[in-house]
Amino acid sequence: MHRLLLFIVITLVPLLVCGQQVTRPIGSFSSDSVKIGVPITYTLVHRHADTLEIILPGSNYNFAPFELVRNDFYPTNTRNGISTDSAVYTLRTFDTAPRQALSLPVFVLQGKDTIRVEGDSSQVILQQLVNKIDTPLRLKSQTELMPVAERFNWPVLLLWVVVGTLVSGLIWLLFGQTIKTKYKLYRLRKDHLYFTSRYNAHVDRFVKTGVSQSMEKAVSLWKNYLTKLERSAINSFTTKEIVEYYDNNEEVNNALRLCDKAIYGNVNTEAEADTKDALQLLRRFAKTRYKAQREITKNAKNNRRHAGLAEPGVVQS
Repeated sequence: MHRLLLFIVITLVPLLVCGQQVTRPIGSFSSDSVKIGVPITYTLVHRHADTLEIILPGSNYNFAPFELVRNDFYPTNTRNGISTDSAVYTLRTFDTAPRQALSLPVFVLQGKDTIRVEGDSSQVILQQLVNKIDTPLRLKSQTELMPVAERFNWPVLLLWVVVGTLVSGLIWLLFGQTIKTKYKLYRLRKDHLYFTSRYNAHVDRFVKTGVSQSMEKAVSLWKNYLTKLERSAINSFTTKEIVEYYDNNEEVNNALRLCDKAIYGNVNTEAEADTKDALQLLRRFAKTRYKAQREITKNAKNNRRHAGLAEPGVVQS
């Protein structure tokens, strides 16, 4: 029995002495009311002797009925042997109780023991957003459809773009060369039809009027057409250079010289049958070059085998 009393005295007396020496912490809310889910701050201040080692509640502490959002601790301030520890806790609550209280303790380290010192309780009033509830609740029916703005489906668009790109790439990989060849043939035919139409108009005007300007326009159009067809600056060549370019073709030589004589020699060309024949020859030569280029385009992979079709000196009637 004496041993039991001695153990109680040895255990409880130091705790009672320490509990009397440590003051209670002071805690208070920043406002006397709070709304559900809205943060509110709680300030905890504890003054004690500078010889004591104090720990304030941390993030692992249960702040029920509140939830901890964040905590901010401030450095210990010591003056005249008295230390002040403080912390600000940002809390929120989802409890519907009209009054909610919180009391935070501090923990005093005494060797291997820890003494819990409770603080004063501080209360807040929960602001009710719904003051009156009808019993039973009356439901209001609304059956009208509300217009909803249509949202553009970007993922579907991206999917179509990717699929379209892949399909286009596959088609180009398989048929790209054929498509390019078809397009070149289309351009050749279109350019030749345009040349033939305008050239015939100039020739017909020359035949009817005998005006050398019509012949000059026809020859200039012929040179420009061959420049585009042959991809060479034929329109800047002299007559001699054009003849040399086409391997001294005799018919082209005679036709161009007759035309030059009619244009620059002030010769009355109205009765000159040779001049009219020269214009017809130039037209046939342009058609021959068009057919040659068309065959070269069709057989792009076998140009060497079909090179004879592109000989400049060949003139077909």
